[in-house]
Amino acid sequence: MTPADPHQPLRDDVSMLGELLGDTLRLREGVAVFETVERVRQMAKAARQEDAHEIGGLEAPLRAMPLKLAVPVARAFAHFLTLANIAEQHHRVRRRREYLRAPGAQPQRGSFAETFARLLRNGHTAEALHRAVASLHIEIVLTAHPTTITRRTLAAKQLRIAQALARRDRTDLTGPERDEVMEDLRREILAMWGTEDVRPRRPSPMEEVRSGLFIFEQTLWDAVPRYVRALDRALREATGRGLPLDAAPLTFGSWIGGDRDGNPTITPEVTRDACRTARLLALSLYAREIAALRAELSIVDATPELLARAAGAREPYRAVLDQLRDAIRDAHASGAAADVDLRGPLELCHRSLVETGQGTLADGRLTDVLRRVAAFGGTIVRLDVRQHARRHAAAIAAVAAARGDGPYLEWSEDERQHYLRGAIAARAPLPAELMAHTDPEVREVLETCKAIAEIPASSLGAYVVSMTQAPSDILAVEYLQGAFGSALRVVPLFEEVATLEHAGETMRALLAGTKPSAIEVMIGYSDSAKAALQSAGRRGGCGTRCRRAADALSRPRRQHRPRRRTD
Repeated sequence: MTPADPHQPLRDDVSMLGELLGDTLRLREGVAVFETVERVRQMAKAARQEDAHEIGGLEAPLRAMPLKLAVPVARAFAHFLTLANIAEQHHRVRRRREYLRAPGAQPQRGSFAETFARLLRNGHTAEALHRAVASLHIEIVLTAHPTTITRRTLAAKQLRIAQALARRDRTDLTGPERDEVMEDLRREILAMWGTEDVRPRRPSPMEEVRSGLFIFEQTLWDAVPRYVRALDRALREATGRGLPLDAAPLTFGSWIGGDRDGNPTITPEVTRDACRTARLLALSLYAREIAALRAELSIVDATPELLARAAGAREPYRAVLDQLRDAIRDAHASGAAADVDLRGPLELCHRSLVETGQGTLADGRLTDVLRRVAAFGGTIVRLDVRQHARRHAAAIAAVAAARGDGPYLEWSEDERQHYLRGAIAARAPLPAELMAHTDPEVREVLETCKAIAEIPASSLGAYVVSMTQAPSDILAVEYLQGAFGSALRVVPLFEEVATLEHAGETMRALLAGTKPSAIEVMIGYSDSAKAALQSAGRRGGCGTRCRRAADALSRPRRQHRPRRRTD
């Protein structure tokens, strides 16, 4: 990589991958398809050079193209763009590594090291910086979009292509080794072309769940401990103290299998299966890590505390890890119904290694496993449940009717709040006959609340209430959960411009007379943005309306848990 042209290696990679794809096209589809793809590519390139917005020359031949030819042509361009994206992602890593290898290189802007140094220069104390970073907690939430979902088998092939590009960059490769990498790339691209790009049918909810978990298994499981290790190193250099072993700067949530708003395929049983599948995957991944730790920790020197736990075994660390392995195996065999104490035995091993002068061993694989426990827990990802506010109102109306309390849906907001607060305070049970209610939507809400109470609490995150408009929308869920014995945190989702404008009033009314330690709200930017744009078209602007909504939300000065939803 030369300073004059730092992106030449990227162009070389894209060109090489394009050539391999071209070879695959000639082999599998014939020369005619390959030549058509090349002709379209040259036409598109010429159009772009002449006018970035002029595609008239392309339109006629593409419209005239028969479907039998158009499909492989479209696939060829789609696969080429995927390969180019893989090369670009690899190049970002390569550029960063090149930068960090340069003599006298300064930390990159935005990196941990640069950010911490800048905060210290700006007057923040090392103690305050350490306290803030050690308490950092960001939750990344995954959602499902079946129309854009990538098949797991294709994602695995793309990952192997990226790994082959990384191997190809090694400067010490021999000629035969380089040829072997090229053959690996050729095979993966050939297999990728021969694989169906989309399923013949819409993925089932559990297929979506497994696709989401694939990201954790193949990427995040290894990426998170590396990320936390880098954060720990930078914090130690800046403040003299690293992260606590139980620090969890990143955790993960998911809506896949729990988001039932408008989706009748997400049933209580799907939610149960989604949680069970995540827990079983977690146990399998931890079992793999414990096996690797066991192979590593053949150490005999240990503290009396560890020796007592090992019952005098000659290799005490292995004995303790064997106990943990057996607990994981039993939980897996039982369907992951119970939580396994992962942290206790691992911290015991870590403490013993440190106290016996073997801290270097403790700071390796064992620390990484403890970081995983902090980030993923025993369930990899916590599942959020989401349902529309009107469904809960209908369920409360059924409760009120069964008790002879009156027409809930016709009451004012004050009357609804008074009724629900009284029911919550009294812990009023649900009428038994409601579980057989004739309205399937009411029954689904009740069965979902029942399932939430039966699923291990560590598998679940928040109960998100779509289209929240008033405090009673939140109180309804708190009452229904309490009636079944569960208590997920209830999160209002404000989605319309009108409700956003009054969100501050809604939250103040909801929290009246309480002293919460934290408040969590969600903002539905998609629906509110579309409505605001439409309003702007009719009224001449939406800036004031949006500012009023933002001001209203900012008034309750409470702590909130940051959450990032990833589509």
